[in-house]
Amino acid sequence: MKIKIIRSKFIEGLKKVQNIVPGKGSLQIIQNAMLEANDGKLNLVTTDIDISIKSTVDCEVVEAGATTLPVKLLFSTISSCAEGVVELETDIQERARISAGSAAFKLSGMNVADFPALPAAEDAFAYTLPQATLREMLRKTSYAVSQDETRKTLKGVLMSFKEGKLTMVATDGRRLALVEHEIEFPAAAEKDIILPSKVVAELQRSLSGDGEVKITIEKTQVAFNLGETQIYSKLLDEIYPNYRQVIPQSCKEKISVDRKLLLDAIDRASVMMMEESSSTRLTFDSNQLLVSSVAADIGEAKDIVPIKYSGERIEIVFNPSYVKDPLKAIDDDEVTIELNNGSSPAVIRCSVPFLYVMMPLRIN
Repeated sequence: MKIKIIRSKFIEGLKKVQNIVPGKGSLQIIQNAMLEANDGKLNLVTTDIDISIKSTVDCEVVEAGATTLPVKLLFSTISSCAEGVVELETDIQERARISAGSAAFKLSGMNVADFPALPAAEDAFAYTLPQATLREMLRKTSYAVSQDETRKTLKGVLMSFKEGKLTMVATDGRRLALVEHEIEFPAAAEKDIILPSKVVAELQRSLSGDGEVKITIEKTQVAFNLGETQIYSKLLDEIYPNYRQVIPQSCKEKISVDRKLLLDAIDRASVMMMEESSSTRLTFDSNQLLVSSVAADIGEAKDIVPIKYSGERIEIVFNPSYVKDPLKAIDDDEVTIELNNGSSPAVIRCSVPFLYVMMPLRIN
């Protein structure tokens, strides 16, 4: 294999694939990236077995071929080169010679035959939506994924293609984030899948504001085609819990509040809190919300936020992060908080098809 490629294009391709590469202690071959040159393109592929990423960049192919090279070292090597044309050539012993200007390097690779193959794409229906839409849906839900290793089912984001819309849900059992988007697909293509949190992170890094994403689902795999980048992932082999049953059917009180004012007030009140025992009290009263926190032997903080509310006084206590996370993910100037009382779940809504349910803390 022999190619000539612009350094910045090489770097761009390597950046897209190197994040999932496992560190030392894993199989040596999957610490490498597969490089395949053909028809004026260089395909770069990495995998950690569960997730695979393929990125395609333009290059001049002097001699077609394929090899695998240690991706972290390759990235460092190309990064150290001056901008311009980089030449890369391999021999039959899988040794790569890299030259750029006055710099020259040698890297030892491994045979491409030992590299895990990408999942075969069978003839399946592809769901299509704008990349920006999928990125926003993940932004509005992914923060609620469980971090508890014992709750495998909740360590991913549900993607439910049902009734002419895509519904995405994430929950850790104490809060739930849900967002919907209308999308056209035949009734026969209705499916539920659970995306592992690692592939969610890769999608958020890779999705741009341009173009569309095609989503193809197999029995145990899902593929996201972003054009020059493709992401393949195994699915969580679990059944997602019935999330609808935790969403309150109705709430007596609906309170409108400026999103940024509330977020800033909770930030200020949280200054006093120790992370391991964090709680913030929200006291809803006539046209005002008192945000407060008290830390024994440390101090207390209070702030008042104007709201649109004329109901009874309600006091409710939350983990402040659980309130801030959805507020950071929402773009609306104003949000609605729905409540029944100080011991029942609260719901946050905005102008888009989004809702967020959070359980209050019980403070003795």
